[in-house]
Amino acid sequence: MFTSFGQILFITWAVGTIRGRRLAWHATRCRHAGSFLPPGNGHYTRSERMLKKYLPEDEQRRLRNTLKQTAGPVARRDGGTIELLTHTGMRIGECLHLSVGDAVAALKTGYIFLAKETRKGRADEKRDHEVLVTVPVRAALNELLALREGAALDEALIVSRKSGGQAMSVRAFEQRVAYWAKQAGLPDGVSPHWFRHTRAMNIMRRTTSPDPLGIVKAALGHSSIRSTEVYARQTRENVEAALREVDGKPRLRLADLRKMHEGRVSL
Repeated sequence: MFTSFGQILFITWAVGTIRGRRLAWHATRCRHAGSFLPPGNGHYTRSERMLKKYLPEDEQRRLRNTLKQTAGPVARRDGGTIELLTHTGMRIGECLHLSVGDAVAALKTGYIFLAKETRKGRADEKRDHEVLVTVPVRAALNELLALREGAALDEALIVSRKSGGQAMSVRAFEQRVAYWAKQAGLPDGVSPHWFRHTRAMNIMRRTTSPDPLGIVKAALGHSSIRSTEVYARQTRENVEAALREVDGKPRLRLADLRKMHEGRVSL
């Protein structure tokens, strides 16, 4: 299986560590360019996956337009929630935990307050977090509050039609996002967490701050800059945009390449 005694020694040592066990698994599963280790010694996999899980500007517009073109309270609720997630970077669990009173307080104070008890992470690392109420965030909160007119302050802000006023579940909203993504012609696998990554990437693209990573870290409430550094990596979108500036060639989307491939295969 292995090509040298050195590789055997390495695996023997590696299986004693968490990272080593992951590398040992890769050693039996795949070889990359003749080597048993994945590129970058296994470091890039998670960040590369993460950088694919966000919506570029054109896909954000397509999803937004699809929701706006659909009438009814369900589309308004889903659209308002997606806008809130996209412009705050909140995790879906944090968002669905908001009450009507939380939204009212946010409009008064200019900040959405996320109590540490509702946040993800180890108990000793959780911290309270505040999210700035920008213009699109204010619009999303007002839209969601309009749908909850008459509700008590301690009731959930985002509810399911069939729940009797109970907060919408994460699973239920995942299904709603998948539905709207399909309607908008977006890639498979879009989930609510994509909007958190989308918020980070929007900041990285648009801010003029000399420390964009610091802005992303503060906006998302990361406890460590290491969690934020992934967004500094060059994405396919950024690379292609730079190359198009040089060559002026329009981008072919993956769906276009699929159609071209199927056309060649059918010949």
